[in-house]
Amino acid sequence: MERIGEYLIKRLIGEGGMGKVYEAEERLSKRRVALKVLHPELANNEEGRAQFIGEMSILSRLDHPNLVRCLACSEHEGKLVMALEYLEGKTLRELLNARGRLPWSEAAFIATQIARGLAAAHTQDPPVIHRDLKPENIMVLADGGVKVMDFGIAKVLQAMSRHTTHTVGTLQYMSPEQIDATGLDARSDYYSLGLVLYELLAGSPPFHSESPRELLNLQCTEPPAPLPDDVRRGLPRGVETLLLALLEKSPEDRPADADAIVAALEPFAPADGAVAMEPTPASERQVGDDAPAGGRRVDSVPGVNEAHRPSLSEPLNTVQLIERARADGTQVSLRAALTIILVMSALAGALTFVIRQFVG
Repeated sequence: MERIGEYLIKRLIGEGGMGKVYEAEERLSKRRVALKVLHPELANNEEGRAQFIGEMSILSRLDHPNLVRCLACSEHEGKLVMALEYLEGKTLRELLNARGRLPWSEAAFIATQIARGLAAAHTQDPPVIHRDLKPENIMVLADGGVKVMDFGIAKVLQAMSRHTTHTVGTLQYMSPEQIDATGLDARSDYYSLGLVLYELLAGSPPFHSESPRELLNLQCTEPPAPLPDDVRRGLPRGVETLLLALLEKSPEDRPADADAIVAALEPFAPADGAVAMEPTPASERQVGDDAPAGGRRVDSVPGVNEAHRPSLSEPLNTVQLIERARADGTQVSLRAALTIILVMSALAGALTFVIRQFVG
């Protein structure tokens, strides 16, 4: 069995521009880990090595349910090695590929968990900025939990960019200030979160181009394309308002911190935190030429989620109907509420009259 330092390699999980990831076992503790081995070219200079070790020492102190924990970092035969907690699940990219766009309640739940992880990292001293937030770096666990991966890696690559050919960050998910190299803070991560949330809702990113130059121009200058009509029809206004705020070109116009994002999204997330891991059943897919595979049916009544639609066998009083509509984001005016009450009262009176006629 191959060995890297104190870790016994079991199998190769994946390989990318940065290096390879293995499922491995810590020799003494028998602990199962994900071992990330960076390419040797990333460790060919003292500056890069020092940056890696310094950043990893910060990441190793991050301990939050929505962040992948860095258990240890080391150097072995010229290779920079990170031992991360091993996770069972799928990346958000794999989930999107399998299911297409997600119901807004699931998208809100995932985005809320991502924002919680960002809040934990951004409140460190100094703040830890992700710089490369994208579906490939977000893991959805088998139990529905969400974890953000690869914090700080873009910073390490940035410090060594003079010595490598690696792209720092991913063009499709870069903030305008990251593209312009004007200095980054936590709000850059919020823009990337907005791009991820948009893709969860629409099934594709808001900006498309085969040309990298044109794509960067769109990110910096153009507003996002409106969400599809059938997505907006069932989407609470509060979720759309937050999405547009996250995608503001100027950092000053985005939410001030991740806690504000959590506060805005949390009321719309499902209480059980369930995220389906399998493709949506065919019986629940949208009907229509523009329906992506795995899309959910959108309720014909704006603002009313299918999960909250009352069944024929579920009796609801007037107050429950109004409260349910409010919970789903539907605005109920005073006039509409009074109309509902009067109609229900009239029906109740008529029913009472009929019963008395039979009894009498």
